[in-house]
Amino acid sequence: MKPLAEMLHSRDFTSPSLRSEKRLQRRPSSPSVRGFSLLEVLVAFAILALTLGVLLNIFSGGLRNLGDGQHYTRAVLDAQSKLAEIGVSRPLAPGETSGEIDDVYRWSARISPLALSPGGLATLYQVDLTVKWGEASAARAVRLQTLKIGPPTS
Repeated sequence: MKPLAEMLHSRDFTSPSLRSEKRLQRRPSSPSVRGFSLLEVLVAFAILALTLGVLLNIFSGGLRNLGDGQHYTRAVLDAQSKLAEIGVSRPLAPGETSGEIDDVYRWSARISPLALSPGGLATLYQVDLTVKWGEASAARAVRLQTLKIGPPTS
């Protein structure tokens, strides 16, 4: 039989929490068990921040282009509407006219005679209509042209 001292020495009389702590201390440090270092975490956050910055820039550019597209669409529709008015509710006479639409868009139309029909019954007019918007330094514009037949010039 073993002496009592040897039996007591072989037994672990520590609390369970101390035993698990000792077990963790004795575990060999292998690459598969260890976590990320602070440097690795910082590099990952830096890459994430750069990626998010680029994505935000792309999305904000897309929204800006969407707004520009809406302005162009509205300007073309307004220009077509003004062209349709000329010769119907506005007289088809040589000269220039202009106006504003909703305090955002400014339009101007130039009507000039091109040719008189044989026999002098009608005149062919060229109508140039421009719709502008934005500040003077960064103004945008849409220009439409058409030909209209109207009464002869005197």
